[in-house]
Amino acid sequence: MWKRLISCALFFAGVAAAAVTPSIASAQTTIKIGDLRADSMIRLYYADKKGYFAAEGLKPELVTLGSGPAVASAVASGSVDIGYAGIIPVIFARARNQPFVIVDTLDYEYGAAGKQDVWIVASKSSNIHTLADLRGKTIAINATGAICELLVKDHLAKAGVSYDAVKKIIVPMPQMGSMLQVGNADAACISEPFYAAAKMSPAIQAVTLASGVVADLPADQRIALDVLFARADWVQQHKDVLQRFNRVLARASADFRANPDLYQQWLVSEFKLTPELAHQVTHYFDWGDLTPDAASLRPLINSMTRNGLLHEPLDANSLVADVNAK
Repeated sequence: MWKRLISCALFFAGVAAAAVTPSIASAQTTIKIGDLRADSMIRLYYADKKGYFAAEGLKPELVTLGSGPAVASAVASGSVDIGYAGIIPVIFARARNQPFVIVDTLDYEYGAAGKQDVWIVASKSSNIHTLADLRGKTIAINATGAICELLVKDHLAKAGVSYDAVKKIIVPMPQMGSMLQVGNADAACISEPFYAAAKMSPAIQAVTLASGVVADLPADQRIALDVLFARADWVQQHKDVLQRFNRVLARASADFRANPDLYQQWLVSEFKLTPELAHQVTHYFDWGDLTPDAASLRPLINSMTRNGLLHEPLDANSLVADVNAK
């Protein structure tokens, strides 16, 4: 998600990947990836610079696009092989009969406290302290048909506030802080690193009104947020490529697990955050298995259905690619 704009690997697997024969390394397969320059993609940027893709005979070609719908269009047309996006546009596309399947889940959000990725905040000077205070106020969201719309609808419904009772404006995520600071928005749906920046800003001193995309998500439940997806026919024809691709991501994930400071270091080097801001980012990654699963999609699909974003429930299993199946 940067958001959402800016598989476990064993040691022995890493050694094996590093020790590829010259014939494999020289016969590289190009894989085009639609990118949104998000922190969830750090594993890919890191793996590319570390040479992990080359070790698997792969050459990533990152194509930076402007939005989730643009990535979806590129995947549908075949301009890119794999796309990165937040989960909601991918669910929408599948509901509209686009043959998209999720090949990896890069980011999860959990019901447990402190493991959320998206928030509703207000500035301290707004005197807004609860969701109920948003009646008649203006809230900034980054897009319709995306994570922020679902989050706001679900949390307002829980608070007994009609979605229509709140004014909505569409604002790019990097501009959320300035909208709160000048008062053009009373509240905002915000993700990292903008959440940390808004809390640190003396002019905003962000007050958190709600946390997490799905209201009342059980503590032991997780939901998929940021994913890599592809057309089902492309997946069927390129399972060997995807298996190698996933070994690359697993190797990178193992490095991030082994070095807890690596994420913040790469926020500074790759996304040019200040060290102070990077260390305040509360974004949660477990750096574990990236294999997509239907259980992490069902709470989202259920929330989208009850909030009117889907006309009828979607079979979560239909969204999940089985890369290892023959």
